[in-house]
Amino acid sequence: MKSFYHGKMKFPFQLLLMLGFIFIGLQATAQEQIVSGVVKDEAGEPLPGVNIKIKGTNTGTITNFSGEFKLSVTSPETAIIFSFMGFEQQEVVVGEKKTFNITLVESTELLSEIVVVGYGTQKKENLTGAIGVVTPDKDIGNQAVTNTEQMLQGRIAGVQLTQAGGKPGGGATITIRGNGTLNDSSPLVLIDGVPGSMQDILPSDIESISVLKDAASASIYGTRAANGVILVTTKTGGTTDKVKVNYNGYAGLQKATVLPNFLDSWDYMTLKNEANSNAGRTPIYTDEEIEMARNGSDPYRYANTDWADETFKDGAFFQNHQLSLSQKVGNTQYLASVGYLDQKGIMYGTSAERINYRLNMRSKLGKGFTFGANFFGAMKKSEESADTDDQGVMRLIANSSPLVPVFNQDGSWGSASGNPYEINTKNPVFYATEASRKYNNSNKTTLNPYLEFQPVKGLTIKTNLSYSFTQGLNKSHKNTFQLTDPDGNESDIGRVQNSLREVSNTYESMQWENTINYSKKFGKHSINLLAGTTMNSYAHKTTNVNVTDLPSNSLTEIGSGSNPTVGGSFNESRLLSLFGRFQYNYDDRYLFEANLRQDGSSKFPQNNRFALFPALSVGWIFSNEALLKDVEMISFGKVRANWGQLGNDKIGYYPYSQTYTPTDGYPFDGASIAYGGLAVTDLANPDIMWETTTSYGVGVDLGFWDDKLTVTADYFVKDTDDILLKLPIPGATGVANPAFQNAGRVKNTGWELAVNHYNKLGNTGVEYSIGFNVTNIKNEIISMQGETQYPNNRQVNMEGHPIGSFYGYKSIGIYRTEEDLEKYPYIDGQTPQLGDLIYENLNGDDVINDEDRTIIGNPNPEYMYGINMGLSYKGFDLKLFFQGVQNIDIYSSATGHHSGSGNNLMNWTVDWMDRWTPDNPDASMPRLGNVNNEQRSSFWVEDASYLRLKNVEVGYNFNPSVCKKLRLQSLRVYANSTNPLTWSQLDHWDPERYANQSRNEAYPQTTTLTFGTNIIF
Repeated sequence: MKSFYHGKMKFPFQLLLMLGFIFIGLQATAQEQIVSGVVKDEAGEPLPGVNIKIKGTNTGTITNFSGEFKLSVTSPETAIIFSFMGFEQQEVVVGEKKTFNITLVESTELLSEIVVVGYGTQKKENLTGAIGVVTPDKDIGNQAVTNTEQMLQGRIAGVQLTQAGGKPGGGATITIRGNGTLNDSSPLVLIDGVPGSMQDILPSDIESISVLKDAASASIYGTRAANGVILVTTKTGGTTDKVKVNYNGYAGLQKATVLPNFLDSWDYMTLKNEANSNAGRTPIYTDEEIEMARNGSDPYRYANTDWADETFKDGAFFQNHQLSLSQKVGNTQYLASVGYLDQKGIMYGTSAERINYRLNMRSKLGKGFTFGANFFGAMKKSEESADTDDQGVMRLIANSSPLVPVFNQDGSWGSASGNPYEINTKNPVFYATEASRKYNNSNKTTLNPYLEFQPVKGLTIKTNLSYSFTQGLNKSHKNTFQLTDPDGNESDIGRVQNSLREVSNTYESMQWENTINYSKKFGKHSINLLAGTTMNSYAHKTTNVNVTDLPSNSLTEIGSGSNPTVGGSFNESRLLSLFGRFQYNYDDRYLFEANLRQDGSSKFPQNNRFALFPALSVGWIFSNEALLKDVEMISFGKVRANWGQLGNDKIGYYPYSQTYTPTDGYPFDGASIAYGGLAVTDLANPDIMWETTTSYGVGVDLGFWDDKLTVTADYFVKDTDDILLKLPIPGATGVANPAFQNAGRVKNTGWELAVNHYNKLGNTGVEYSIGFNVTNIKNEIISMQGETQYPNNRQVNMEGHPIGSFYGYKSIGIYRTEEDLEKYPYIDGQTPQLGDLIYENLNGDDVINDEDRTIIGNPNPEYMYGINMGLSYKGFDLKLFFQGVQNIDIYSSATGHHSGSGNNLMNWTVDWMDRWTPDNPDASMPRLGNVNNEQRSSFWVEDASYLRLKNVEVGYNFNPSVCKKLRLQSLRVYANSTNPLTWSQLDHWDPERYANQSRNEAYPQTTTLTFGTNIIF
């Protein structure tokens, strides 16, 4: 008898045949039923291509062009699943019905499934590049951001955002996967495909933000993509003929996250006397004066002014209102929105206002044509001191004596104390508010019409034109004034000549793109082809006018002044590009993508004007393999690999072309020529070429238990070569500024990890989510042709070290004993004393000099991370978001943190009460008065790592029945706070600031408390 074998068991052929007949008989007796119907959207429009599948099987169909379908089912208990891109999935049990009318609801989770990529969209599961996505409505909520850029901070692995401070209207710097160049490293920002700024758009208008982090995803943008690409996609028009009105508004108060805690005036006087004595100068204050300050007996001559508290205010008011209308009228969808931000600064005399507006419209014209247009813009204005910007006022806060009152007894501005030494205090409050005013105004408008044509299914032809115009006007008015001492006598603080300066800037840009996109599925094979062209033009014109001696401080027009001086410039550039993309998908398992772009930029010489930027990436969705399809724990699994090249043309205008500067005169043949000529002051290099970034990496995306737990991990390398540098040239050339050369190389390597989990607690109604992301990056300058750059007197660009590393002596302690004085060498030509800083002798020559300077700190964080938590129950919800950086240094000296070597009025923070004295030999701070303690050294380098509760929000969504009674679609109220808690080793300064802000002079970050509501009518 013939048998088949399976393992160790033996099955007779006759038995298998009998089982087969039984199975066929059961199938024949099963009740087969044909169900049919139509699938439409909320507007009643049929939806072609909807996926229809019997639950738990691979049996299914799709709707035709009329949204109709037919499907064979075997049981009334059969469940049918309807799914379509951009709509909520719907499940229906057949029962006794044979005909179904299905309405799919637009998905609010669209971007968790569909990701916006360069010139199109892709299913998230089919991505082969490294793309991070933020959907503000889902991921962020109602965080009170005054700058839309802030929404990215800590949200996406590999993205570092640093705010300059909390100044109204202030911006931020964004770095994606490390700083890859010694020049401009800012990413390309595109709003619906149009170059722009994230400040140009309301947070409530944003549907999604995609960050293209690697070459595989960003190379389609070629020369503009070396530093990454941020794609902002705005919301589209309504889906029904009913007008949908959405209002989101909040108002709140602000205060500084932290302000320096300076010494009281009597302690300040004691330390100032001590510093002067140690430096060989005469003490300034008598014991009687110190006692008057301590007991407050003469508050107008010997005050105790905390200039930080006086210059900044708690409870600075700000408000934000955003209103949008959306509707579908016939074949036309539109969304119109307007937003208003009014922010009073925490520093007196600072404020900002902004109005954003937008109109998105899309209309089906018939016969495959669709026309759309986006019209948006922003009007901004801000106000601050013109004498000194925010950093200057911050400098005055520490440089002003606490003995000076804000106001004299007669109500005039204070500028001197009872001590004759202090008649030159630049009152910070006066300089912040009345000494001068600076007004910054800008108006930007962008128009973006486009036309799409779909002649056949799967083929889309699109032409897209955008035009942006920005007009900016900055006006700085410095007043005449004279401050007085407590007795009404003139102090040293005054200005006898007023002035007015106006700077006008116009920016004009135009972009024209044409693309052809074709998608087709052949059985298990899917392809997508993209080809296109881009033409960009950019122009910038600036004009400045200065006048002095205006008859009155109240006159603020240029025509009122005298002695005019004028200046101006004009720059423009062009970019022409061709690009293409090929995507292949086999059975949703094997993925391949190739991109190629050729760019030609007018910023480069003709022989190097064009360059090619290719990229390749592959992916394997191993969870779709038959072996793993029935493994319940693994719901999704994919590995990715990519390689590609990107370009950088952010190098200024035409560095390859020789420029000449007018001169007042020049010597010739032993005589002086009085008339001006032209001279070469900057050399040009006619052979410069692109900076090229080669990026490669691998990644994995995992989902467990129906994606309730997801993990994304990446390892990447970003290697930038041919970086443009100015290398030294012989002095005999007579030219101060050398030409650019392609001479540098910078490499970033790192890894990223993002883990997210959400779930429900049984049937309790409680839902929760928790997730985190962490990034590790190592930045290194590989080559600078052996040269070293010094961006300032504390930072260096040097081969083998990170960009902008801090450079100086390594401080290894304080001379505390006579043995220390004999053991450790000291600075050449100087005699140290007890209490002075000890510097390490690196070269062993027993003398501390420039050869002993070394790298003493890294301003680039080693780790960046974000943590998000959410909890909801019966309409109530709580969201927590933490953000932080680890192993990052700042250089902190001068303002409030110094050793008192200068003969000035600069105060100290309270830490300096623990300075070295003969009675306090174990102090943490060195002795006062020695200029050598002010050397650039690691003593002044501080760890700026921090963990910050970036945002916390508590809200309540009213029950639909309540909303219905109020004739509302939805109603939400919430309370929100940004930056309420920060954990850091820094006590007096906010740790978040730019690396070049070394003097503790950054406008402080703000803590906010807001209350708001979101209403949909």
